[in-house]
Amino acid sequence: MNISTGSVYAYLNGTTLPSAPVLESMLCELQLDGTAIGRLQTLRDQVEIARRTRRDRGAPPSPGGAYAAALPRDTGRLWGRETELAQLLTALTAPDPAICVLSGAGGVGKTALAVRAARSLEKEFPDGCLFLDLHGYAGGPVMSAGEAAGRLLRQAKAAPESVPAQPEDRLTALRELLRDRCVLLVLDNVLDAAHIEPLLPTDGIGRVLLTSRSNLNGIDDAYRLTVAPLSDADSAEMADELVADLPADRRPSREQLAAMTDRCHGLPIAIRIAAAVVHTESWPSADEDAAGLGIFHDGDRDLQALFEYSVARLPAEHARTFTLLGLHRGPDFDLAAVAALASVDGSAARRTVRHLIEVNLLSVPRVGRYEFHDLIGAFARQRAESTLTAAECAQAEERMVDHYLSTADAADRLLTPTRHRASMAPTVPHTARPMREYRDAIAQLTADRDNLAVASRTAFDRGRDEPCWQLAFAIREFAFITHDIDLWRRTHEAALAAAERAADTYAEAVTCNNLGLAELSGGNVAAASALYRRALLRFEQIGDPYGRHISLAHDAWADYLSGNLEEARRKSEAALAYLATGGAPRNVAILLRDTATIEIALGRYEEAVRMVRRALEVFHAQRLHFDEAIAYNVLGRAYRQLDALRQAADMFSHAVELATRSGSVLEAARGHEGLGEIATAETNWPAARMHWQRALAGYTALRDRPRQDEMRAKLAELPGNDH
Repeated sequence: MNISTGSVYAYLNGTTLPSAPVLESMLCELQLDGTAIGRLQTLRDQVEIARRTRRDRGAPPSPGGAYAAALPRDTGRLWGRETELAQLLTALTAPDPAICVLSGAGGVGKTALAVRAARSLEKEFPDGCLFLDLHGYAGGPVMSAGEAAGRLLRQAKAAPESVPAQPEDRLTALRELLRDRCVLLVLDNVLDAAHIEPLLPTDGIGRVLLTSRSNLNGIDDAYRLTVAPLSDADSAEMADELVADLPADRRPSREQLAAMTDRCHGLPIAIRIAAAVVHTESWPSADEDAAGLGIFHDGDRDLQALFEYSVARLPAEHARTFTLLGLHRGPDFDLAAVAALASVDGSAARRTVRHLIEVNLLSVPRVGRYEFHDLIGAFARQRAESTLTAAECAQAEERMVDHYLSTADAADRLLTPTRHRASMAPTVPHTARPMREYRDAIAQLTADRDNLAVASRTAFDRGRDEPCWQLAFAIREFAFITHDIDLWRRTHEAALAAAERAADTYAEAVTCNNLGLAELSGGNVAAASALYRRALLRFEQIGDPYGRHISLAHDAWADYLSGNLEEARRKSEAALAYLATGGAPRNVAILLRDTATIEIALGRYEEAVRMVRRALEVFHAQRLHFDEAIAYNVLGRAYRQLDALRQAADMFSHAVELATRSGSVLEAARGHEGLGEIATAETNWPAARMHWQRALAGYTALRDRPRQDEMRAKLAELPGNDH
């Protein structure tokens, strides 16, 4: 007969009743006749009916109930958890038996929420609540399932002699006890699904509530609720109330309290520790704080240790990758970056990332991107700096730089496949995520925008001059398309310093050219002109006529913006004449387009139209939609000056369409501005208003204040604004 000794003890002392099949097996083993077996089974059913009736009538808990004694102390106030609490109470009182999993990062308040839910449901579970901390994430060893079963049996007031000695027998006895009782079983700090599986009841009318830093995905059919950090408002309210008992002369000011709360990033345990700290000392200012996470230690609670317990439970390869990710300085990253930084293949990176998400050490801000909670990220950085050697840190940061250079170069070759690159071919491992078309490249560089800036700075700080200037070169077209002047300047200023340090004249010349265009795009014509003159000189020194004429063409644009139109045309035509003899078709087309712009300013509209038409043939043939969008805007202006309003409108419409497709907010705004002018000329005020509002939205997104002001002035002058 496969019945544990503990179960037999429980049946004999009345702690629980055997199920009908178990009772039948026991009675058959005793070799009783059929009449006796029937009577005893009927008696067993009557006792069970009586017990259920007593429960339904709200009778007091049975002697085995252990509600108040089992639960930890409830917190006086549970900030910002009203929605989660309501969801949890609904799940725990649903008609069908449920296993509920509360998961989240360490210190986010899972236990406090579980305790509040359990105390709120006291009347729903007449046989009480069993609560046990399994120490899944603590300094000591994890509590085994067998030990946990023994403690739960004793907590349920089972007679000491009825608790089996063998772990398997204890687990069987616990399952049989839970099957016959209306109990809420709360198991805190569960390590993983394998840890908890033996303790879960197989049937019965009770409920189970689990808390874990893991999502416990291995437990099927569970109701899962992820506990997120508190909102800014709830964090501020919590911090304010926790320091309300301080004397007025020692209470933090509003500014100090806000600074303290900001450092906690919505983590309740951090807010409580910070509040405890300011009861004995003032919260350090940004200038004074050199302790990092060390400030989050109040003598009893230590945030750094709390996070370390999570990492200590990780497999070695996952713990290593987590630590290396602490060296990633950007805000988020993808799988390709993880693989490169940890020097593992994609499959290994995916396994690690999935595990780190599972245990809430990483989160997913959007599909395909991963990030740390701010405090966990700070912990990862401290862990990397304290556990990795200087050589390991340097190698990891070099891999990070190489990865983002590989990514930027691969994307740039999709954005401008015919770009003149000379000898610009990075000799770094290809670690970029696969990108097949233009929109993939724009999406990738947009997602990695801040990481590219960090990689540029890291390359310079590490003395890696060639990757530093090559990274800027690869970013240039993306920055031009998106009109990201800040990224453009930051990467190219570092690149120029790196080229100077390396005494690389070609890199210096190319970078001056590209940085000059950034200055022009940002409206700093004088700085641009100085950079172009410097580029011209360097190209002449190394005997590079192609680069010299490109610099000359760029300098022509500086003259155009300064109003020196004849000088601008002279330089532009000289550059065009040289490139026309053997330059890349795209560069020739760009010069045709730019020269046409100068011609428009000089009133030579028909000549401008012819030049732009020639440029458009090249752009269209090479599927260069961004370059096409610019050209259509130029052509629209030429037709507008010729009073060919319908043709101008068609050109601006093409520009908007292609700019939107290519990701250029600036050219789309320019197209809408031109369409607004056509609508105004046709006295179509509603259309004018619509297009200028869209242009204003674009310039606002680009933070272009002068153009915003122009659009607002035009909108204000439209008829009907006083209605």
